[in-house]
Amino acid sequence: KYLQQGIILLSKDSWIHEYDLTIQLYDAALDTYYTAGQFSNFEVAVKQPLTHAICFEDKLNSYHHLVRFLTASGRSEEALETCLSVLKTLGVEISPNANAESLLTEAISVKEIIRNSHIHNLLDLPKMEDFDKMAAMTFLNTAVLCSYETNEFTFFFVICRMVKLSVLHGLCSISAVAFSLYGALLTCPIISDFDESYEMGRLALRAIDTLDAFMMKQQVFLFFYGSIAHCKDPLQASAPKLLEGYEAAFALGDMESVTAHLQLYAGVAVWGCGEKLTKAEEIVRIHAKRMLQHKQVVSCKNILIHLQQATELIGLHEDVYSTFLNISEEEFFRQEMNCRGAHTMKLILHTCRMYLAVMRGNMELAAREYESNGAEYQGGIRFIGTITRVFLAGLVGFFVARKQTSDVEKWIHVGVRSMDTMKSWTEDSSWNYEHRLFLLEAEYYFFKGDKHEHLASAKYKQSIAAAKKHKFKNDEGLAAQKAAVFHRHYNRKKEALTNFQHAKACYESWGAEGLVKEIEIKIASLSQ
Repeated sequence: KYLQQGIILLSKDSWIHEYDLTIQLYDAALDTYYTAGQFSNFEVAVKQPLTHAICFEDKLNSYHHLVRFLTASGRSEEALETCLSVLKTLGVEISPNANAESLLTEAISVKEIIRNSHIHNLLDLPKMEDFDKMAAMTFLNTAVLCSYETNEFTFFFVICRMVKLSVLHGLCSISAVAFSLYGALLTCPIISDFDESYEMGRLALRAIDTLDAFMMKQQVFLFFYGSIAHCKDPLQASAPKLLEGYEAAFALGDMESVTAHLQLYAGVAVWGCGEKLTKAEEIVRIHAKRMLQHKQVVSCKNILIHLQQATELIGLHEDVYSTFLNISEEEFFRQEMNCRGAHTMKLILHTCRMYLAVMRGNMELAAREYESNGAEYQGGIRFIGTITRVFLAGLVGFFVARKQTSDVEKWIHVGVRSMDTMKSWTEDSSWNYEHRLFLLEAEYYFFKGDKHEHLASAKYKQSIAAAKKHKFKNDEGLAAQKAAVFHRHYNRKKEALTNFQHAKACYESWGAEGLVKEIEIKIASLSQ
């Protein structure tokens, strides 16, 4: 209100006679309007400095806030177009038509630059002094989210340019983010250099102190604990760090990072580490309300998808979309699937629906979800969603191959590709991936038929044991459930019953009462 009143008190010719005061008032107002979710006020106010500022340099803050506003409003393509235009003016050109081949060339170039500078010496580089280069780093950082939503290859190019500017033109606080982003990029299948990824991630954490980059802590945490740490460290350790990053982001008004941290926490808590579901559901619900209070509706939608999944696993009969947005789950799904853009939201929707179907043993439904979005299930940075999609795709692939007589080669390819990916990940972190690899191998041998029955049985046992040892209660239950289906197929009712009971105990411990009730029905049918 004070800022609004200050703007009202400005004279009509303030852009001429009180220029510095006017530009400062509008800069502060735009930041406040965005953080408070007052988007209608923002849209009116942003036009003033973009129209009346006398030089491009004085328009940069307004463009920065405009890109954030467009991204938060679900207009990521427009946001990216604005960002690329500003970057071009600042001397950094990024093609909107990047592809895998050009990305690989760029990535090799960056690796060579880093190799020549030596990773352990990167933080000794001089400080960045050039104003245009520092402004470019700001806009590259702002372009991260909208490019991720719009064009994966452009997103990767943005990362590479951030690293190049840092190494060739000096370090700034955003360089810490650049190094964490580059570490995340190295987890992609096109590169898959997990050792260097982890090394770059640890470097980024050190850079928070070395570069006085405390305002960037939330972004560094996002990419290190969201995509890099579990290359080596137990996945369970990432959940509290993501919440720590979330609080840091909220304190700074960095609503983009707020959303991403909460989204990744929800994924790690539910899909990844088997954290007590009731705890995860409570945390996500509280912060979804908090985001809605700040009028971050688009961001809140991403979180509600995870919340709906958690409530269904717990067994709560609630349509959270109706609770928070006054629309039904069916209407929400229809709207988002028909919405142009919203790439991340669509992917989360499909992944959550597929996960629920697999955990409930409804593999036919899981296969339909995969078919509607299968091309997205193998690539990208190794966020928890990517890990989950690779795993689910493998389970679906082997199931459909076992059940169908047509397109068997297609589905086997899906399964084997996922199994090979999980195998490569297991080499770097057996703690996080070994149990899932064993389960995919069990399903593969189940598909292979009677001659491989003993191998399948052994792999199911290994998966259950590994998941138990590494404290993945959700995956232990799933492995036991899959083993029960396998034994039931061979009419071994006693073994099937034992495994269903094991699955029930795991789901009870996890807090997934919704799954417990469904397992009880299967136990009852076997007990007759």
